[in-house]
Amino acid sequence: MNKTAKIELIIMILLISIFGISFIYMKTTERKSEEEKINTEVIALADVNRFFTIDSAVSKYFSYITSKNSDSILQVLDKDYVERNNITSSNVYNFVGNYDFNIKSNLEEAYQVSSYKNVYKYYVKVALKLETLYDSTLQDYVYYIVTINENELTFAIEPISSNIYNDKIKGDDL
Repeated sequence: MNKTAKIELIIMILLISIFGISFIYMKTTERKSEEEKINTEVIALADVNRFFTIDSAVSKYFSYITSKNSDSILQVLDKDYVERNNITSSNVYNFVGNYDFNIKSNLEEAYQVSSYKNVYKYYVKVALKLETLYDSTLQDYVYYIVTINENELTFAIEPISSNIYNDKIKGDDL
């Protein structure tokens, strides 16, 4: 092989390598950008484990309300919601309700409305039941946005109106 053939071969190998590396780089950045997109499709929750995770979060929230533990309520309320409404431990019950110890929560519906980097938002409908020794009676329905952060293993709750809930679930924008 003469000298020019060797140079041409080296140039061809370099060009193929550059194209191969460029292709791999483009595919990697494309995959990363797809992973970073926020999914905002409204999906009825079918995952039983996730349903019980949300139910547990709502139950804990209600246990704080019924035990009159305003500091713990503030810890689980969505931080933006607390700031927007200037909620403090002295006025928290104006925003979350003031329920007796015999009111129990029962998660009725849950819809995943967004997900981004292991942070999931759900719109939930909760039945409040008055429990007595022998039966329970439906008192009301309440609605929340429950945020589950799997990165930090935390949850946050934001009370919402039935109108906001229904608009989102029916597909209308907030």
